[in-house]
Amino acid sequence: LRPSGSKGPVAVSLSAFERYHAESAWTWERMALTRARFVAGTGPLKRRIEAAIRAAQTRAADPAVVLADARAMRARMLRDLPADGPWDIKHMAGGLVEVEFISQALQVAHAHRVPAVLSPTTRLALAALARAGILPAEDAAALIAAERLWRAATAHLRLTVGRWKEEALPEPVAAALLRVLAPLLPEPPVDQAGLRTQMREAALRVRAVFPRHVGDLDAP
Repeated sequence: LRPSGSKGPVAVSLSAFERYHAESAWTWERMALTRARFVAGTGPLKRRIEAAIRAAQTRAADPAVVLADARAMRARMLRDLPADGPWDIKHMAGGLVEVEFISQALQVAHAHRVPAVLSPTTRLALAALARAGILPAEDAAALIAAERLWRAATAHLRLTVGRWKEEALPEPVAAALLRVLAPLLPEPPVDQAGLRTQMREAALRVRAVFPRHVGDLDAP
């Protein structure tokens, strides 16, 4: 994240990072920070950075404000950055972004009192939110299943057709996708139409969870 935008420095000092997240970070930046991972460096540096990240992640937050901000951001994305075709699994309604918004918003809203809900891996965070009683087990299971499905489908499509905007996939791509996704679906689909039906059902389950825990996207 570059708080000062594209005109600012590519990297910031650790003290500047700590100061920014203590005083100025927006909700969307706090949500993105739930995915933070240390990548490389010495042991002492790793400990300092992870401590700074954890302090930022567990800073007090007003849950009502966090959820309202997350709801407004998702509504704006749906309006201004709609899905780019029927296979844009990341941005579609009920897609990967929506699963991540639920996970990230609930982590930011509750981590100051329940740090155990934090995880940079979405499915692990959802499971932790369920263990903490913040997400019902049924909702967490639906979101985790959708997240696995969306990531597997997205990876396959990126490796084969990239940004595909037609309703029907090329048959070899579709056949391979059916094999990849079959273990992740309630019933192994036999064709593209069956796959699309089950994907729509998974997206509807995510859509149903969002208003229960983040808010109604049609609300002002």
